[in-house]
Amino acid sequence: MGIKDTGCLNHVPYGYGVLRSYNGKCHYYRDNQHIRHNFKMKEFNPKRIHPYGVMEKLVDDLQKMRYLLGVPIIVTSGYRRESNPHGAGLAADITVPRKSFIQVAEAAYHAGFRRIEVMKRYGTSYGNLMSVGGHVHLDVYDGSGNTTWGTEYDCPSCDRIPCYPWYAWGIQNSWSATSHPNTFNQLLHNLKTNAHDTGYRGC
Repeated sequence: MGIKDTGCLNHVPYGYGVLRSYNGKCHYYRDNQHIRHNFKMKEFNPKRIHPYGVMEKLVDDLQKMRYLLGVPIIVTSGYRRESNPHGAGLAADITVPRKSFIQVAEAAYHAGFRRIEVMKRYGTSYGNLMSVGGHVHLDVYDGSGNTTWGTEYDCPSCDRIPCYPWYAWGIQNSWSATSHPNTFNQLLHNLKTNAHDTGYRGC
């Protein structure tokens, strides 16, 4: 999971995952065990990697989103063996087939996410239901060497990721970020006007 000085992932039995709490402690849950009302541990490991883990804040913010949207959220990519927020247990790619990209982005923002990337397929609109294909990337990286709640983690590439907050949109593998100041209102405007690739401008 990339968390510093824990050894959490060195002691995970098969069939279990790690939930890293706000105070830095590691809690082990069975894959099929609910870690929040609408989420099981294994949902953050769709690639079936062992060992794996996730940060508690990510799970809590997704649960808030679930309450706001009122329909299931599908995690298409959670923990990955990479030096980025996914590899630190801080990120998830999701789809919500019964809601539009715009509705999902708004729910993510109101649930507390401040790093949101909306990706759709060619020939579709951000006003379409997400069932047309695409995903929304969400992470709780706060632009420093710590999570929002102060827990240190090891993410070598995070310093090269655009600043916090970060709002982006794109089509398949081509994405853009709003220019500085990087605001959610700018993202929402781009989604509602179905803005296409204008080249990455960073923040």
